[in-house]
Amino acid sequence: MWEYIICSGIWIGFILHWITGSIPKHRIFEIFAGCSISICLTLLIFGLFGWYHNAISQVLQVIGIVLICITIAFALITFVTLKIKGKSKKGIENTTVLIEATIFSVARHPLYLGFALWGIGQILAIQSIISVILGVIAVFCSWMAAKKEDEFNLKKFGDSYREYMQKVPMWNLIKGLRKRH
Repeated sequence: MWEYIICSGIWIGFILHWITGSIPKHRIFEIFAGCSISICLTLLIFGLFGWYHNAISQVLQVIGIVLICITIAFALITFVTLKIKGKSKKGIENTTVLIEATIFSVARHPLYLGFALWGIGQILAIQSIISVILGVIAVFCSWMAAKKEDEFNLKKFGDSYREYMQKVPMWNLIKGLRKRH
């Protein structure tokens, strides 16, 4: 019962943010990102309330939990970098400079990559049809958020962002690390 109440609160919060924040600002990437986060949080809540106990393979479940932990690291590094290097005038997401340091030097959208890994982690940790369906939707929403934010950033930063896109891959960390050295 509590899991349904908590998940309802997550989705109501997402929808309110979507209606009051994202749509008026024409930030479609925030809608996709919010949907991805909400799906992953929903899976996490249901997992914590018993879905993790039904997993068939404990090895896959451990891999899933490791991916979920990696997501936390991606989020922390991303938020700290945005706060320190972003020179935001209002909220950390409203950066006024193009950030090419730390994790942003190997992946253009580390937070969305983290959300995608979180979705994959939930699929592996829960191991059910519903987790596969919702996890795939979360990964797709994360990918769409990254693509739409690229469009937004091209308008915001122009040619410097276009050059950044040539240097840094959207999500391919291995390619990003190779290009960095």
